[in-house]
Amino acid sequence: MLDIGVAQTQGKRGYQEDAVNNLIYSSGLTLSVLSDGMGGAVHGEIASREILAAFLDSFRNSDNDDLAARLYTGVDHANRHLNAYIGQYPECDGMGGTLLATLYTGDRLEWVSVGDSPLWLVRNGEIMRINEDHSRKAQIQALVQQGQMTAEEAANHPERNQVTSAVMGYEVALLDMNSIEARPGDLFLLASDGIESVSETELLQICQQCADAEAQALAEQVIQYVDQLDRPYQDNATLAVLKVGQFDGDTEESNEAEVTK
Repeated sequence: MLDIGVAQTQGKRGYQEDAVNNLIYSSGLTLSVLSDGMGGAVHGEIASREILAAFLDSFRNSDNDDLAARLYTGVDHANRHLNAYIGQYPECDGMGGTLLATLYTGDRLEWVSVGDSPLWLVRNGEIMRINEDHSRKAQIQALVQQGQMTAEEAANHPERNQVTSAVMGYEVALLDMNSIEARPGDLFLLASDGIESVSETELLQICQQCADAEAQALAEQVIQYVDQLDRPYQDNATLAVLKVGQFDGDTEESNEAEVTK
């Protein structure tokens, strides 16, 4: 059984560039997709919306039993769709977005990701990011670990949030695909990078404080904390919480249900 919660905030931005959706199938599969748009104002919002819609369209219409292949094909379809969209609307050239998609199968979580949107696993009192970070932030942090840069210099580096891979309608530079066993009690957190105003330590503390809460309550609590920080340049922040419960063999009555934010 999987409990799902989604919450988001616009932060200090005048627009919402994050898009997220969950599809729950009677077969026991749960697909969660998140995109953080880039391009400024309207274009970033359009990009995330189009990327999300194209990925979901690809997954819905595929009958491939290889689930990892369906995820990969979804990225390719979203990228090709964005290329065609920009061709039709040249003023949108330069827009794009991250893409993070997870597929819960009952005993495993498969994922594909492009960009810097984090996927965390909370298990046994620890939190760890399990997908790759396609941003300069990861490279800059490596310099800190090598002693070539101070932590303060890294925190204020002008290229810290520059992405090294994104869905933009041309070749995707970096793509991360993997899977992990899903155990009862696990929490999987899909987020846009705006959530990173909250440290991993703080995020873990909130998860522990809300250990008995439903996934929706946890998602809302994290977003409320982001808003309470009141950062002057707070980006859009979106969080999807997947809370793994005891498997009881039940299935949804309908073939497909959508939870959209």
